[in-house]
Amino acid sequence: MGLSLEFYAGDAATIGVDFTAHKFGGLRDGTRARAHADFSFHLSPTDLDILSEVLAERVGAAPPLLNDSLIGTVGGIANSSGAELVDPAWVRLVAAVDDGAAPELAAEWVKRVGAEHGEKLDVTPDAVRSVGELIRLCRTAVNEHLAVVHTWYL
Repeated sequence: MGLSLEFYAGDAATIGVDFTAHKFGGLRDGTRARAHADFSFHLSPTDLDILSEVLAERVGAAPPLLNDSLIGTVGGIANSSGAELVDPAWVRLVAAVDDGAAPELAAEWVKRVGAEHGEKLDVTPDAVRSVGELIRLCRTAVNEHLAVVHTWYL
């Protein structure tokens, strides 16, 4: 299943309301959310769990999987979209990763996603950009005491 997946850092209620109303502009441009990471290249939820494992290995931690770290719904429309609050422990783990390692981490992630799906995939600039954005978003959230919300839509 290919989903469009994004992350936002900011006030969870504001993000949930705007996401549900399809008001993405302010979430993405920094006026309604402090940071944004775009993984909208048709991933499955398992693919982000694989990324969680890669990032946890980098910092020598046990991997809290993203899907196990979604702790509350703040928006979305049943069966077509969702906005889920992310456990601060997952956010702190990602924030601890050096964003300068994004190219190497993205390459390992894409390799493992390909293996999971029985394909050989090439790392793309979008994957590298997204991994770096996510690390920086989580670091911003930790430093500024912001919530992180993971969104998905078909």
